[in-house]
Amino acid sequence: MINIRRAENNDAKDYATILNQSWKDTYKGYVSYEHIDKEFNIDNLVKNFKEYIKDNSFELYMIEYDNEVVGILELGEPEDIYKSDMSGMGEIRTLHIKKDYHHKGIGKYANQFAIDRLKELGYKKCCCWIKKQNYNSIKFHEKMGFYKTKYDLEKTIDGAPSFVMEKDLYEEE
Repeated sequence: MINIRRAENNDAKDYATILNQSWKDTYKGYVSYEHIDKEFNIDNLVKNFKEYIKDNSFELYMIEYDNEVVGILELGEPEDIYKSDMSGMGEIRTLHIKKDYHHKGIGKYANQFAIDRLKELGYKKCCCWIKKQNYNSIKFHEKMGFYKTKYDLEKTIDGAPSFVMEKDLYEEE
């Protein structure tokens, strides 16, 4: 059974470990482990977690499967302004599921949860940044009704070119 709940202070280690390992599993070959361990340093993430979850610009959720934390989800105000008018735009900032739990419907469930929550928060559209080499994520988001936009970055902090996908939250499903 899948359950999604707000993150709490005692979720710091699970959050940090999932984020670090998921980046390594997902982006191996085009984002260096050195960059991941620096950007998503587990000790630093744990140390700063209590303050991080107090940020009111986004909501952080823990994704559980059969009572085990297997993923993380962040949603809310866009972190990166990529066009002049971002009014009505919410963002799925992070959606990471442990590798052993892929293909169980957890990502689809979490994505729909994020869309429903962004609607509750009053957003009309949703965006997310995707690495150009992450073909599985591109395919997944297309199945969920997202479309590629013209907004992209060839030079990113992690060295992996990325682009934005969007979804109208009130389109016919």
